Amino acid sequence: MAADLTLIRRGDSFQLCAGSVFGMLWLQTHFEASTWELVCSGQVRISAGSSVDLQDDALAAGLSVHRLTAPAAPEPRT
Repeated sequence: MAADLTLIRRGDSFQLCAGSVFGMLWLQTHFEASTWELVCSGQVRISAGSSVDLQDDALAAGLSVHRLTAPAAPEPRT
């Protein structure tokens, strides 16, 4: 089952992606119109602290949220 919102760790920040119409509509109420194109295309990154606040707000609104970590780089072979 796809989440309404997905937060993907990218270094010190999280990439924000909408996975449903409900997620997209919810994001529309939380981001300014000037950033909407970036939000729609999944290009928004937010700080770790902001991602926790956003996740808490989204969960309180009844949305499903997945937090993912990017795959670790493979260890060098010796």
